[in-house]
Amino acid sequence: MKLFPGRKRVLLVNPETPTSYWGFQGSVRFVGARAAHTPLSLLTLAALLPRDWGVKLVDLNIQRLKDRDIAWADVVLLTGMIVQKDSLDLICRRCAAHDVPTVVGGPFASSSPDAPELQYATSVVVGEAECPGLMAALIEDIVEGQLQRRYWATEPKPEMQESPVPRFDLLKRRAYCCLDIQVSRGCPHRCEFCNVRMLFGKRPRYKDPEQVVAELQAIYDTGYRGNIFVVDDNFIGHPQRALEVLEAMADWQRRHRNPFLFYTEADVRLASLDSVVRQMVRAGFYGVFIGFESPSAEALREAAKTHNLRHSPIEAVRKLRRRGLLVYGGFIVGFDADDATIFERTKDFVGECKIDFAMAGMLTALPGTPLEQRLRKEGRLLFATDGDQFGLSNILPKRMSRLELVRGYRKLLQYLYAPKNYFARASAGLKEWHQGARRRVAAREFLAVPRSILRQGIFSRYRLQYWKFLLRALFSGPRKLPRAFAQAISGHHFFRYTSQVVIPRLLREERRLGAG
Repeated sequence: MKLFPGRKRVLLVNPETPTSYWGFQGSVRFVGARAAHTPLSLLTLAALLPRDWGVKLVDLNIQRLKDRDIAWADVVLLTGMIVQKDSLDLICRRCAAHDVPTVVGGPFASSSPDAPELQYATSVVVGEAECPGLMAALIEDIVEGQLQRRYWATEPKPEMQESPVPRFDLLKRRAYCCLDIQVSRGCPHRCEFCNVRMLFGKRPRYKDPEQVVAELQAIYDTGYRGNIFVVDDNFIGHPQRALEVLEAMADWQRRHRNPFLFYTEADVRLASLDSVVRQMVRAGFYGVFIGFESPSAEALREAAKTHNLRHSPIEAVRKLRRRGLLVYGGFIVGFDADDATIFERTKDFVGECKIDFAMAGMLTALPGTPLEQRLRKEGRLLFATDGDQFGLSNILPKRMSRLELVRGYRKLLQYLYAPKNYFARASAGLKEWHQGARRRVAAREFLAVPRSILRQGIFSRYRLQYWKFLLRALFSGPRKLPRAFAQAISGHHFFRYTSQVVIPRLLREERRLGAG
């Protein structure tokens, strides 16, 4: 493949993400959207390209990739997570058939650069695009038409000051439920199963407050008003740096009459950081996702997640809610310390914490993690993961059979996402929540209410539980109703995805394992 010198036309393609709990595919239509989140990494990449190059964005989660899009481009740049690898493969094959070169980066390429799904990619980028010299070399090779097979980001990791304001202007913003920004990368913790430290390093690297404010202004200038997900894997990796950013965000929000609400990910230490929580609420944060992982102290020690042992999770959740933050939680079953009792213990744990968004998955060994390396040595790694957190585990469990693991997990999900149980947790959590951050409700969010009432309150099988939940939310405080509707609409996705996709898949696996 040969590129010709001069001004280039670059096609940025975000691969399709399979339906999952995280995708909220069953909920986004209520607000007239087609996807929950934006392809932030591609927007950032676009800002690193020469300004005089032609740039077009195609997100397969909201639109089709057409042959004429590929034919228009001099080069196609892609990113993707492990769960998107099959879509990545298909895109690279299509581009190769059109004799258009492809450059693939992102978490999947960085963790598995020799994966068979990347064989049709012209070039593979390992590491972060902001790494000094990497983009300059790639741009020069694109211009010269001499792309290398592999581009490596050098150590140390680039500082976040090198990251430009993403090209939010490329978005079809009405197609997304919320927009996204990134404040930091890296995590100081050593969780055995997690690949964040491998991909982004142990040292939390933060953008300057001025950078974050500039990104908020860029989003504001597009006309968007609504929720923003701060995509950091651990927003409080360095609490003091987080606090500095929050103070700037809060001041910007006040000057602009609070056009945005935010949610993010953090660890359980957040409950002990009073000044950070206070500034989060002041800045407009309403929720936080925390990886609680397990009620088992033995499992947490095994996973090197000992920081969770220093805090009572139930008290932490209670404290955060009372200070203005709703809490969502991540849970894992299938640690070596787990036996068949872990499923009931997890049910009880989630119930005591009153967490409605309880993302529970079977332990999975991701490429390059300490867990994968250990299990490979022990001969307990069954196959390469497809990246689906809610799919089948690729691990041979230690204290129960695979059949017990799959069956117990299936029953756990059926319990967690039975409408009656979900609404009970959501109701209890809302009652405990002291609402802090507020913003004006956007027009399309108003339209979601009659759609919810029609689809959930009239035609759904769980309409009785739906109306009971909304009535309890009303008595908790009328101002909480917008959040209650959001939780109900999210629940619609959880119920359908669990019953129509996950449970049938797990039942098939149970039958296969039982027959074996």
